[in-house]
Amino acid sequence: MINLLLIVNELNYTCGVTNHILHLAGGLTASGSVKLCIITGGGNGIARFANMDVSIITDERFLHSNRSFSGHISAINFLVKFVRENKIDILHSHYHYGAAIARRASKLAKRITIQTNHGIIQEKGRLKHFNADKYVAINEHIRKYMLDKKIAKENDIYFIRCGIPVDEVLPVRNNSQIKIIAASRFVEGKGIDTYIKAAGRLRSLGANNVSFSLAGEGPLEEELKKLNSTLNAGVIFAGRIVDMYSLLRDTHIVVFPGVSENEGFPAIITEAGATGGLLISSRFRGAENILIDGTNCLIYPPGDDGKLAEILSNAIKNYATLKPLAENLYTMVKQEFDLQTMTDKHILMYRECLAR
Repeated sequence: MINLLLIVNELNYTCGVTNHILHLAGGLTASGSVKLCIITGGGNGIARFANMDVSIITDERFLHSNRSFSGHISAINFLVKFVRENKIDILHSHYHYGAAIARRASKLAKRITIQTNHGIIQEKGRLKHFNADKYVAINEHIRKYMLDKKIAKENDIYFIRCGIPVDEVLPVRNNSQIKIIAASRFVEGKGIDTYIKAAGRLRSLGANNVSFSLAGEGPLEEELKKLNSTLNAGVIFAGRIVDMYSLLRDTHIVVFPGVSENEGFPAIITEAGATGGLLISSRFRGAENILIDGTNCLIYPPGDDGKLAEILSNAIKNYATLKPLAENLYTMVKQEFDLQTMTDKHILMYRECLAR
């Protein structure tokens, strides 16, 4: 039995990293090979893990937003004691602040550390952004970045995609009204304003028989609602969604409007593929490893609401003829983001680390 500790900044409802932790925790605990604990700084989505055999410890000292010198030292001391008392074998962090705490604690407790990198963040601040014995890269561009920057040797980087559940049969949508959605945390870099502006353009042109929705929550919510009102875009703010898959199965077109250079591989894209939605995505860094414009999705330049509106208009009018793109993405996601494969690769990685 592997005694594993996952360290996560927050566990939330609207969060791709939390979705990954949820799927990973489910697979690991179901395997019978792992005894799992999770330390998190907090969040509104802890209840999502209620039906799993996992111990969750909430401690605000692990919140990146609460970081301080005294808090950092206190978190290290707590973690050393926790690791020893619970006989933890591996500390697996999913954000750089937690990785720094785990690395210091591991020196004292003499344990192995792993860090999963969910994106490439800007090099700033005092703490190293890559700080572990071994690393998991979730997309090819992250792995290449680490090798190019000589952050780690090739045999210290495991390439494991974020597996997700995939519908066995493609859902059948009601074509009486084309439903379009974007889903994201309302924070900088997600490009939600681009989506609202594009919806506003189409509304001004008299787009009929179509609805625009926006799922999520975050600090920019009021600002985005004001933009929506000013443009008379008619985007429906759906709020926090507990069951995203049910919503996506009833949605025709999924838009990912991100403008950040630091994306890993957005969960909403794989979720769109898993439920057979037609994806329209910005051309983000690393997209080319999975997304092929005109083959399994439609792609536009980041931040270009005019081009997004143009592509959306075409997709609304020609949805039936574009459905093969959605089917191709479904096939790709089913093959590349298999949930069991992700679980098996993690367990193999943990065993290899412990064998050395």
